[in-house]
Amino acid sequence: MSNNPDSKTDPGQPVVYQIRLKGHLDSLWTDWFEDLTITLEEDGNTLLTGTVVDQAALHGLLKKVRDLGMPLVSICPVQFNETHPSHSKRNKKMNTINKTAETKDRKVILSTLWIFAMLNYLYADIYGLTFNPVLQKELTKQLLSGYVGSIQITQGFVLVTAILMETAIAMVFLSRVLKHGANRWANIIAGVFHTAFVSWSLFGETPTLFYAFFATLEIACTLFIAWYAWKWTNPEG
Repeated sequence: MSNNPDSKTDPGQPVVYQIRLKGHLDSLWTDWFEDLTITLEEDGNTLLTGTVVDQAALHGLLKKVRDLGMPLVSICPVQFNETHPSHSKRNKKMNTINKTAETKDRKVILSTLWIFAMLNYLYADIYGLTFNPVLQKELTKQLLSGYVGSIQITQGFVLVTAILMETAIAMVFLSRVLKHGANRWANIIAGVFHTAFVSWSLFGETPTLFYAFFATLEIACTLFIAWYAWKWTNPEG
């Protein structure tokens, strides 16, 4: 392992440090290392690359590495002009690898959140009909009268509720396969739509305690989906 990080540094030029760790570091740690690029290498190591302005910043960076608890393989200062073609090519490749990994993580998280929301929708209905005889009797009475609460059961109303469930099911799949732009906006629109519908059903009339519990979880989940998708920056940018 290189134990002299200053051996190649020159105060007159920017210094790029390459810090190699044993094991793969999750791309979600990008914010922890600020402007450093995280590259997951094929041999199972993680390469942190970025410009360090001075020794104080270097010591702070090494402290963060130590706090991770991952074995340090090497520290290599690489000094060359930021506009050098080989530097640009290397940085572009590393940024592409890092952004690809982040995109995959985002897709998995969004898909999982939709599964969570959908299961809550289903279980809230099943729970209410199974363990609440009063609600079951009241719902049956309302359905026979053609109303749910103060809402008339029309073809339009049934269609909206069908779309609500189908979009949750579809987003489990679409969150994994759509490209960034379409994926981001699909999650934002679907998240806002589901949040609005569940909020309307929750605050439209006095709900039962168990439904208020489920609805709160559903609203929190879909709101987070919309926010998480909104914060998803373009991996090509």
